[in-house]
Amino acid sequence: MPVAYHNDRGLRDRCQGSVPRPSHAALATGTGCRRGFRCTRRQVAYHEGTPRGVSRDDAPHRRGDGRIQVPLTTGDGPAAGETVGDTNLENRAHQALVTWLTEEHPQPGQTVPIREFARKLGMSRTPVRSAVGRLHERGLLSYDPTAGFTVAVPSMSSLYELFELRLMIESHSVRRYVEQGARSAPVALRQLVDEASELVEQAVEDPAQYIAFRQNDSRFHRALVELAGLPRLLALHDDLHLNIHVTRAGMEAPMNHQRLDAAVAEHRAVVDALEAHDGPGAREALESHILRVRDQTIVFMSQPRIAGDGAGLAGWR
Repeated sequence: MPVAYHNDRGLRDRCQGSVPRPSHAALATGTGCRRGFRCTRRQVAYHEGTPRGVSRDDAPHRRGDGRIQVPLTTGDGPAAGETVGDTNLENRAHQALVTWLTEEHPQPGQTVPIREFARKLGMSRTPVRSAVGRLHERGLLSYDPTAGFTVAVPSMSSLYELFELRLMIESHSVRRYVEQGARSAPVALRQLVDEASELVEQAVEDPAQYIAFRQNDSRFHRALVELAGLPRLLALHDDLHLNIHVTRAGMEAPMNHQRLDAAVAEHRAVVDALEAHDGPGAREALESHILRVRDQTIVFMSQPRIAGDGAGLAGWR
């Protein structure tokens, strides 16, 4: 069947074959659209057009209820060997976007380079846009009618809320572990603290080594939540970890020996308390650590920033 395109405001949504104008029932069931082509229900929602000033490559589409929705089809067609809707491709694009957000630390408000991601990943823009939509729903990306999708600009209130959630999850996990009558802290926690202590000197001398220190820190906090033995709570913590990490990207105080030493010392205090069967002491040490990092981050974010100051050194400590 020949492929026809809608030509509304430069938007070309691919539809399969021309059919008589559908009835209201057909529109309701998604078997037709008002342009006289046979479209899926999802395609019908795309025919509102592209916002003025935004290319169809970077623009989302709005459904009838006004919610932004990333299209599943594209006039460019899939790349060689690609199947539209392939979750593996979308997951690859999602992981690439997360890596970009967490390791390259784009500035808040920076446009997401959808075309560039598609080119580097060797796929069409369809799975990239779907991955962008997932991150937009999580609040990590924003949508601007002029610029398209951009890195979300963090707010004090959102950062404060994220840290409150982190405090609740990690403190509860430690309390639950102690209440279950655990004998001592897992050996892995002590090993992570020792490893972090060795990484401090390297991280200060070589910023590239800071990634290893940051990963160690992430594993330590995740290991605390694992103590609760609740898979869903751990999944919530993983999502929260990403949100805080991206929100703080490039927005922290400059890295120095004192900051890293303080983080290691506070981690060690948590493990020492657990090994001494001091549950309340472990929770107090952990909560004090999280609140210190929260307050430090908020103070730094509230200060005027010089371009490039502290960029690329965000972490999860």
